[in-house]
Amino acid sequence: MVSRTAALRQLLKFQELVPSYALQRNFDRSGHGDVSCLSKWIRYRVITEEESVASVLSHHSFNVAEKFVQELVWRTYWKGWLEQRPQVWASYANSVPALSEEFAANEGYRRAVEGRTGLSFFDDWTHELLSTGYLHNHTRMWFASVWIFTLALPWQLGADFMYRHLLDGDPASNTLSWRWVGGLQTPGKIYVARPDNIEKFSEGRWRPRASELNLNPRPLPMDTIGDMVPLEVVSTKAPQPDECVLVHDDDLSADLSAEFAGSTPHLLEWVEGKEFCSEVVRDHVVKLRRDTRERSNAVSVDTDQSVIQEMARRSSKVLHVMKPHCGELEGVIYKLTASLAKHGIKVMFHRRGWDESFFPCARNGFFPFWTAAKKRLERGR
Repeated sequence: MVSRTAALRQLLKFQELVPSYALQRNFDRSGHGDVSCLSKWIRYRVITEEESVASVLSHHSFNVAEKFVQELVWRTYWKGWLEQRPQVWASYANSVPALSEEFAANEGYRRAVEGRTGLSFFDDWTHELLSTGYLHNHTRMWFASVWIFTLALPWQLGADFMYRHLLDGDPASNTLSWRWVGGLQTPGKIYVARPDNIEKFSEGRWRPRASELNLNPRPLPMDTIGDMVPLEVVSTKAPQPDECVLVHDDDLSADLSAEFAGSTPHLLEWVEGKEFCSEVVRDHVVKLRRDTRERSNAVSVDTDQSVIQEMARRSSKVLHVMKPHCGELEGVIYKLTASLAKHGIKVMFHRRGWDESFFPCARNGFFPFWTAAKKRLERGR
């Protein structure tokens, strides 16, 4: 079952694991029974970071739940950091087409994405990703390190490959995590996949030989990330009954948000996009969209013309949109906004209170961010 109901059920089930999460979360065991497995829903905000934290803290003390809350807040940090440095996403996204063309016939690249490198551990990870749309977070780090330093392939192509095949593929978390492994996010600090670490945290499922890995790699050449940009100012005006709300893949439960509480606007669901992801991911997203329509009676739209027609049917000239996060969907929605403006339709962007509160703190490294976030979360209890 792929739905908000299933997500809430999984969140409730996870409560039993919270006390052992800090000690067990780094182990990649078959079935992934030591981690929450909530990310494939949180990515699309079928359930949100805020309600996940609230649920966990309603069952456990902050001290017991802190490691899980911290790991969940990492996702918010990455989003807030990239939101204020959109040029990092643009640089990465712009580099992928040319690199894809350059490496299309490269046998090393083909072996990597097809899981036939001859490195049994790496090939196992590739096959799991391709077949299930999931990899344990620790294994994602091993995968990225081997891709960059042992296979010597462009990090951008690895990030793109993983992004297109992960059920929880997120522009910020995925891109910036790959940059971190390669030494670009924290200058000079790299993540090296080591045989003893892989063997320990896979409990012997994989036993790489030292000769199979590059254990003394150099960081990638630094790139320029440019200056920070201010966060976009958003609306705080609630939708009126004669106005419309556009729901999209970055927030499939926007209609349940506190920002729109008390209003009963017409719901339109944007279903364009995700053309270049895997079939596994596409099937997952299609089912989540269907659940949104069934739950909220939203009307599907996939072109600017269909939005215009649906709004005309309702005599509406205002469209409210939860601002998409920095990434490919953001560009799609901004193009839609420009097109609607030509037809006299005003688009008002909103931001969830969770993001509005935490994004401004994501200016530097994670731990200053976590210090500020922790204080706010503890105060809110």
